[in-house]
Amino acid sequence: MNNKPSKNKSRSKNTSTSKKGSSAGKAPASSKTQLGGLPLSARIAIGVIAVVMALSMMLPSLSAIFSGDSSSSDATTDQSSSTDTSSSSSTSTSDSSSSSTTSTVSTIDTKYSALVSALEAKIANDPENLATLLNLGRDYMQWGVQVVYNGTTDADTSHGNDLLNQAVSYFNQYLALNDSTSVKVDCALCQLYGGDTSGALASLKQITTDTPDYGPAWANLGLVYEMSGDTDSAISAYEKAQTTDANDEYGAKSYATQRIAAIKSSSTTSSSGSSTTSSSSTTTGLSDTLAGISDTSL
Repeated sequence: MNNKPSKNKSRSKNTSTSKKGSSAGKAPASSKTQLGGLPLSARIAIGVIAVVMALSMMLPSLSAIFSGDSSSSDATTDQSSSTDTSSSSSTSTSDSSSSSTTSTVSTIDTKYSALVSALEAKIANDPENLATLLNLGRDYMQWGVQVVYNGTTDADTSHGNDLLNQAVSYFNQYLALNDSTSVKVDCALCQLYGGDTSGALASLKQITTDTPDYGPAWANLGLVYEMSGDTDSAISAYEKAQTTDANDEYGAKSYATQRIAAIKSSSTTSSSGSSTTSSSSTTTGLSDTLAGISDTSL
């Protein structure tokens, strides 16, 4: 009875010793596994790490690619935005130009309406005042020419022609009281600026017949011929202007000289085969009344 427990303890110790010995016996096998190859779990872990590292190395390239796509997209958006802005700018420029023209004509109207209103108040009290009639004619002529030149609409042209007709009306009132060749020339130029080229031509022919020694009449007759395309008659009239204003008292001689040179230059350019635009399209008629107006052209 007393010996059994002792045996059990001994057996238990042997068992424990056997287990420890077995565990110690597996240790070299584990050591051999580490030297010969990694366990599956370790291989999986390393594989995961390798994938992560590869992805991390690719990130800069991927970032650049996606960044490039984004930049391209942004560039497309910017280009589209730029196109819209350009279109808007073009529309704005067109509207601005139209508004500018309207503003210019309005400004001209404001300036001259104040001048003629004061003069018309004077002429109402003294209908035969020559100075007032002459100034009214000149102011309406300048006003009309400015509107015709700066206007862009049919309404502007009609408005300008009405003003030129009003100028002729005052000039005629003046001429009824006092004969003046220069005023007659201004009447003819009002016809010309109003678009009545044939009427202006007839008037100037009559003036040069009645007063053949008045240089400005010949100079303006030459201009009308030039505008009509009759360059031979234009040169002939300009030469008359040079002769009748030999001392350039009225500026007709220098004016005619310039126009003859322009015609000959245009003729030379045309004969060489190059396209040319008649320089008369930007030439102002010779008139003391219009002498102070800049930017005026036909």
